Amino acid sequence: MNLRIASYNILADAYVKPEWFPHTPADIFEPRRRQEALARRILGLDVDIVCLQEVEPGSFAALQSALEPHGYSGVFALKQQGRPDGCAVFHRLERCLGHRAHYFKDRLEDGRVSGHLALVVDFDVGGDRLRVACTHLRWDRPDRPVEQHQGMQEAAELLEELVQRDPEALWVVCGDFNAQPGDPLVRAFAAAGLLDAYEGRHQPTCNANGSAKAIDFLFHSRALRAQPDQLPELDDRTPMPSENEPSDHLPIAARLLRAST
Repeated sequence: MNLRIASYNILADAYVKPEWFPHTPADIFEPRRRQEALARRILGLDVDIVCLQEVEPGSFAALQSALEPHGYSGVFALKQQGRPDGCAVFHRLERCLGHRAHYFKDRLEDGRVSGHLALVVDFDVGGDRLRVACTHLRWDRPDRPVEQHQGMQEAAELLEELVQRDPEALWVVCGDFNAQPGDPLVRAFAAAGLLDAYEGRHQPTCNANGSAKAIDFLFHSRALRAQPDQLPELDDRTPMPSENEPSDHLPIAARLLRAST
């Protein structure tokens, strides 16, 4: 196996509030302009698989039109409970074996299920079965007890009901975890036997509300080894989105190879 994979929160238009991005010119948020910039940014990654979060139906259609001429096929799953966005996976691999949306069972304060999901896409890569789970784990207060933390509940469910029930597959689990290196939620993936592609070399991946932090992750099975991309420098003063970065997140990417090669 030798392929490149990326994860990217593209910032849903529905979540754009200009007051949250005081250093970003208003015209950068024009939807069509941002969709075109996102397509260019994704194509520039030159990856075989790209996992996207905060994807709205219109953005998915626009990206599909832009990426298909370059050999990419895409699948999309919308969150439930009336949320405007979901997850999408685009790929240019020959053998896609199918996909499914796994909706988490965690509940909102009013008792309804949250509607968050993991989009799982299966591939045959040179005879290896690769399962890619793209997710956007729900934010919760960092001071909430671990057993009550909703992002942690989703992470535990993803690991227990998907990854650990199919240990024979090669797994990649990636996305916006809304947690930082060292947090219990992130440690849970390592405890489940997955490796962090950026372990020991984390850089900020997002600048929201003037606070740069690493909250995007790419975990993989131990049978794989990762060669992660170096990220652009990002700090509290870096305008995001900007002329060069159409989201408030950076894409993260890595080359994955069989550990024995």
